[in-house]
Amino acid sequence: MISIERKEQGTTRQSILQLLRRHGQMTALELSEALCIGAVGVRQHLAMLERDGLVDIAGLRRSVGRPSNLYALTPEAEDHFPKRYDSIALDLIDYVAESGGEVAVGALFDRRRAAMAHELQPRLAGKARAEQVSALAAILVEQGYMCECEQLADGSFVLTEYNCPIDCVARRHPQLCSQELQLYEDLIGAPIQCESTIAQGSHCCRYRISA
Repeated sequence: MISIERKEQGTTRQSILQLLRRHGQMTALELSEALCIGAVGVRQHLAMLERDGLVDIAGLRRSVGRPSNLYALTPEAEDHFPKRYDSIALDLIDYVAESGGEVAVGALFDRRRAAMAHELQPRLAGKARAEQVSALAAILVEQGYMCECEQLADGSFVLTEYNCPIDCVARRHPQLCSQELQLYEDLIGAPIQCESTIAQGSHCCRYRISA
């Protein structure tokens, strides 16, 4: 019974997100009428969505009587709608490969790595090795890698990624993994050993960094 109720709640909240996606901004009353459920229940769902950072009050609609809050999606809500970034990225890379071969793909990845190194280097510059590794792990978390790091007894570090946002591309173009490794070495300024990758079937990408 509890699981059914939770499923229904999840469906209602997804419906609210979809309505706000279609209409931009809506009041609780408008959502209530569109969903054919009570306004009190809609406000409870909106409160949950606000708590989760998916919906925010965007303004007021003034009419006869008391003004009504206008609800709108936050940027974080975009993750709840289908995207095809992976497919588009693969299509574009395949086109580059067809046009210029693997050399052209390598040049594309080189340019991406150089741009990322230029952007991220200031966040690691001037730091001790432990601070660099920690900063790199934080950057990877921001990028969706589910990353953590630890320092071993011998002073070396292990950087572990439990999710790879570019996995679909890396499986088709394995050189991307080498590019990631080189980027980390460029940022840290030390040799790094790649012990496993998700693209090659492991449950994680693991890197060992010297002390």
